[in-house]
Amino acid sequence: MIQIAIVDDESRQIKIIQQSIQKFFRQKNRENDYRIDTFHSGESLLSCSRAYDLIFLDIQMNGMDGIETAKKIRTWDRKVCVIYVSNYTEKMAASFTVHPFSFLPKPIRQSDIYKNLEDFLLYTQPEEPKTRLVFQTLEEQISVNMEDIFYFEYGQNRRVKLVATTGCKDLPAFIIKRLKSLEKQMESYGFLVPHKSFLVNPRQILSFGAEIQMKNHEMIPIAKNRRKQVHEQISTYLHNSLNINWRD
Repeated sequence: MIQIAIVDDESRQIKIIQQSIQKFFRQKNRENDYRIDTFHSGESLLSCSRAYDLIFLDIQMNGMDGIETAKKIRTWDRKVCVIYVSNYTEKMAASFTVHPFSFLPKPIRQSDIYKNLEDFLLYTQPEEPKTRLVFQTLEEQISVNMEDIFYFEYGQNRRVKLVATTGCKDLPAFIIKRLKSLEKQMESYGFLVPHKSFLVNPRQILSFGAEIQMKNHEMIPIAKNRRKQVHEQISTYLHNSLNINWRD
């Protein structure tokens, strides 16, 4: 569960931020994925024993201001994302001494809160552990990170071409293996078969419709009789990849 704190000495500002957060997660059908606590001062936040993933923190408050509050938080929590809220733009420079995640100017706009929440979800999405795979070519064995593979293609001279990120100096390469055998091998990694000649890594998909656009901007065809199934598989992968283990 995502633990969120809103800290502001104005109840009206707290309400604006809180309602925007609630609407944001409701639109994503994730009403049960977060918790919001509200505080009217830096001191009250510091007295709370709960650890937070995200803090909306007003800079200009009565008593301890937001910058001093964040400095104290940073002494025991280096990971929490702090979004500063203020109508004093001259405070921005001082706020960066505690490495904030973002700065939200007043008057607060719902679109700005949405943008910050989208960035937060993207930034905090954990990286998958790298999985190293070995393939045999005509000349040698090559080793590739599974996550770096774009796709396999059956084609020229009945050989299977492996295409991966340009960081792999030996690629693209033609490997000695049947596409059907690769399908079974890569099934556990979620690879898709949009067309009888292609085996695609969903991690490298940029967009999809009648075709799949990969992150290297190549287009992969989707057979008409597989389109519904492939779209469902991609959507399922994208949904599952957003499941994050937050602080309980």
